[in-house]
Amino acid sequence: MSSLAHSPVTWQDFLRLPERPETGQRYELHDGEVIVVPPARPLRIKLQKRIEQLLEALAAERGTVTIEFPYRPVLNLQFWFADVAYIPKADWDALPPDEYPVYAPPLIVEVLSPSNTPTKINRQRIVAMSAGTEEFWVVDPNDHTVQVTSRNGVHTYGQGDVIPLAPFEGAIAGEQIFA
Repeated sequence: MSSLAHSPVTWQDFLRLPERPETGQRYELHDGEVIVVPPARPLRIKLQKRIEQLLEALAAERGTVTIEFPYRPVLNLQFWFADVAYIPKADWDALPPDEYPVYAPPLIVEVLSPSNTPTKINRQRIVAMSAGTEEFWVVDPNDHTVQVTSRNGVHTYGQGDVIPLAPFEGAIAGEQIFA
């Protein structure tokens, strides 16, 4: 992950950037700093897809589960892509077609990768939870763990554990994620 700017970039300035650089990378806005995020590696893509499918089965008609969901949790200086996100049906239907409203999905899942530094993940978690996210997951493909931050605190689950999902009143077995 590399920085393109050193002075704060406003939301309006950020919107003037090309949608995606020719390299296939994408931009995020972290505390007013434009960050170039490299393309996902195959393991991360596979985990994103697996988690998306598991969550879709639990969400059913209540909402949409999608990968690489762009969200803007606060009015200015923040814009991220969630590796996996759950958006309730009413929120999904209300999303404007050509704008990024201030919105934080109720469930955000981040799969660790070399570009996801602990500082970036912690900042993203704090801002998202402060903006209304109910659960923020950090999936570690190396340790086969899922760290879940919710209003009830932080819990780490392993491959042999069952991970409760408050937004769906359901659960996913850790072994299903890391199979």
